[in-house]
Amino acid sequence: MARDNDDFLALCRAGKVDHVYSGTPMKVGPGWIPDFVQVAVDPSASICRLTLIELEATETAARASCRKYLPESSAGVLQSFFDYLDSVISACHATADPRLEGLEELKNILRASPLTSVHTAGALRTSVDLIEDLPLIDQPGRSIPALVEPPKPLSSFSFNGERRLTRADSDGVRRTIRILSAVVVGRDHSGGTMHSWQNIRQKPLDRSVAKEHNRYPHLRKFLTSKTEHGLNVNCDKLAGELALLWSAESNQTMNPQDIATVIGKFIPVAVTFKAHEPMEKVFDKAREMLRASDLRGLPVLRSASLL
Repeated sequence: MARDNDDFLALCRAGKVDHVYSGTPMKVGPGWIPDFVQVAVDPSASICRLTLIELEATETAARASCRKYLPESSAGVLQSFFDYLDSVISACHATADPRLEGLEELKNILRASPLTSVHTAGALRTSVDLIEDLPLIDQPGRSIPALVEPPKPLSSFSFNGERRLTRADSDGVRRTIRILSAVVVGRDHSGGTMHSWQNIRQKPLDRSVAKEHNRYPHLRKFLTSKTEHGLNVNCDKLAGELALLWSAESNQTMNPQDIATVIGKFIPVAVTFKAHEPMEKVFDKAREMLRASDLRGLPVLRSASLL
């Protein structure tokens, strides 16, 4: 909530708006954060509409700003909003926020809706009239099936050989090796959430790789490359470089194949962590997986220092 958007919010609240919540960002696509997300519901017809709103000082800027969302996946935007709702609802539980009931009702309505349309819109900060209002381009008939159930988690993942990873797979592998690395090298003490930990500028693994990037070229490329269109990776080389790094930082000798095995086992677990998941719980799950996998040369698993 930027302060220069206050006028627009005040104008919206003067109309018929049931619930307003601010202070928690919702990321869309490659790190974009809409100025507002508006959800309109017609309970009698089971119709819902989610609109990403961008505010600017001029009409030209507003049109350009909102159009960046057009290529995004409508289902992906909707899932991002469900994750956002989960985070907000969790915060409301913790603070006895009176909006809790309304937000839970909204989530249930969206889940039950057979069709939900996703739009992007641009406006001036001084008016509630939308200059441009467009459906995302992947919506035939201007609507998409609502997500009745959350996506099913992976049951297994093969981390071997050369692979072409999708964007989701790439992000899942990155999350997995960052979490496991923090535990293995004793940098697994954090009182934050999954969201706050992921937003740390340099995670323990990234910091170690950056210090000796010539020694870990495949890890460096994998951690720094953009994933919008997926990535080609050599899992064996990544596991080999992780074995070198973990062996050096833990003073133990580790086997690349053992590391590849534990990564493959932990990925289906790691991708299920929500943004509001406490990192203490995340690290506990990682320790359980490492112990169960009997990773050769694994040091004593314990929290050692602050991030």
